Amino acid sequence: MPTDRTACPYDCPEGCSLLAEVQDGRLTAVTGDPANPYTGGWVCAKLRALPQAVHSPERILTPLRRAGKKGEGRFVPVSWAEASEEIAGRWKGLIARYGPETLLPYSYAGTMGAVHRNCGEGFFRALGASELVRTLCSSGKSAGWQTVMGNSCDLSPWEVACSDLVLLWSANLPATRAHLIPILRQARERGARVVLLDVYETPSARLADETILVRPGSDGALALSMLQVLAAEGYTEEAYLAAHTTGWQALKATLDRWTPEITQVVTGLEPETVRALARAYGRAAAPCIVLGSGFSRSGNGGETTRAIAALPAAVGAWAKRGGGTYGVCSAPNLVDKSLLKLPELARPGVQRVNINQLGPALAGEGLRTPIHALYVYHANPAAVTSGQNAILRGLAREDLFTVVHERYLTDTARYADLILPAPYMVETEDLYTSYGYRQIQYVRPVLAPPGEVKSNWEVFVLLARAMGLAHPLFERSVGALCRELVEGSPWLTAEQKDRVLTGEPVVLEAPFPLPVETADGKIHLADPAPITWYPPHGGPEPFRLVCAPAVHTLNSSFNECRALAALRGEMAVRMNRADAAALGLTHGDRAVLSNELGEMTCLVSLDREVAPGVVVAEGVYPGPGTVNCLTHPRLSDLGAATTLNDNRVSVRRA
Repeated sequence: MPTDRTACPYDCPEGCSLLAEVQDGRLTAVTGDPANPYTGGWVCAKLRALPQAVHSPERILTPLRRAGKKGEGRFVPVSWAEASEEIAGRWKGLIARYGPETLLPYSYAGTMGAVHRNCGEGFFRALGASELVRTLCSSGKSAGWQTVMGNSCDLSPWEVACSDLVLLWSANLPATRAHLIPILRQARERGARVVLLDVYETPSARLADETILVRPGSDGALALSMLQVLAAEGYTEEAYLAAHTTGWQALKATLDRWTPEITQVVTGLEPETVRALARAYGRAAAPCIVLGSGFSRSGNGGETTRAIAALPAAVGAWAKRGGGTYGVCSAPNLVDKSLLKLPELARPGVQRVNINQLGPALAGEGLRTPIHALYVYHANPAAVTSGQNAILRGLAREDLFTVVHERYLTDTARYADLILPAPYMVETEDLYTSYGYRQIQYVRPVLAPPGEVKSNWEVFVLLARAMGLAHPLFERSVGALCRELVEGSPWLTAEQKDRVLTGEPVVLEAPFPLPVETADGKIHLADPAPITWYPPHGGPEPFRLVCAPAVHTLNSSFNECRALAALRGEMAVRMNRADAAALGLTHGDRAVLSNELGEMTCLVSLDREVAPGVVVAEGVYPGPGTVNCLTHPRLSDLGAATTLNDNRVSVRRA
């Protein structure tokens, strides 16, 4: 059957290149494009289920106006002309009364396309709206990395095959980096040892030779203990440290406070376990740390990243093929998205709202201008953002005019005054770059959008005209924007640019050794101060809650696919068996998790090992009373990022 090229738009480092089978105007199958050597011919179950979602009878195909109470989910169809006229009229009235900062956009990574993800930022900057600080995911990790490594990238995934020791640190490969699995198996076939470091036995455990369970929020203390052992037992590469780092002697002088005996009370690990791990790391010819993001979603997440990032420098791993880290900053920004974001239009002192603090913002906390208009696109904050109950209270405000651009009646869309119908990527034109390796692909639509569906770009062009914005950006076509982004890339040769614009996936090789992209070309181990560890936010309740990714869904994306939701199963938490027994709970029982923010009722699962004092919730489920009703809107130490893995709860039988 004929196939057309497309690409995965979802928030995943894999950046899969895809082949779409279309028959009689319907998407019938999605497979991996072998032209991309990383994707090969395989894609995850989520993408294989895409035809069901694209052609579901539950899709929203026309603009809808609310016909009931907010949250009730009752709507009636309206025309695009009616919808755009109502939006422009309401916004103009609110701007006249409160000023443009009363408008707040809310978006994140529902699509990773360069045009459709970023074009809204330019639109709302042109209006003078409040700025959304988009630090929902791994910004704490990125900020911590930057203090040590600057703008440096780390390994490409296929280089992991050259490693002889791989630490899977908070990395659930089947859920987040599935294409790394065959590469990891290559490394093992060549004799590499694989160790999983996590708070519970994730599906990655079956890929590892050993699993070490650490307490949440203690990863930085573990890294510092490893550094202490490396330095004390002579495993550090002093010549490399002298030539390529700054601050090593200052950091080294602090390490005696981080011996495995001292940190045992924090990590929960026996000192000899830490020493054995550090010695294995120090003896390895090319050790690699595959870094997930779970450890960084904590009040000390940035500092923890600094500690882990110091390990490869300490043993000179970056000088060895396959040594270093993978998963922090694996790809540079191949195209300059400021063309769409229009940073030059940012107004000095404009009101800023952190994406993790939507609930407090909708309640007016800490704002000079109250939010009276919310525009949500490719995001579902009522489900995925911390402080769910506060967000739902805010969305229920009758004086909040909410517009949601969406494909299905999501948790957030149920509270909308107007819903605008949105497309899937197979119905749009865009440019995609991966953040898991150096890859770029331009795609055209392989299906006509159904009904009255419009893309982000089409909607913002429509609203720009309705609002009287005359900026030349909104006179451009998506194709012209994609071409300009590609042709302006300093990373691509002329031949590669031509290949990209024909729709071919282009994968770039990373240099070896990787350059250290800091101002002085050196790795910084004590800038502005030596790396340290301090306790996370915590709380008075007895159990630490960890929010982990699910294999069959991606945050709240794919909740609309019933087959995938069935594979994921009912909402559950994994517990340590001894903890469960102390509470009189067994596998399959129902339990209530609670703290001062709310409570969640779910199943208890005891089928995997979990660190003592920890409960793990996998995936984001629809509806109120899900895991984010228990997560605070507090921010990380660096990067103003989410701390959704830094909350405590009580557990009782339901």
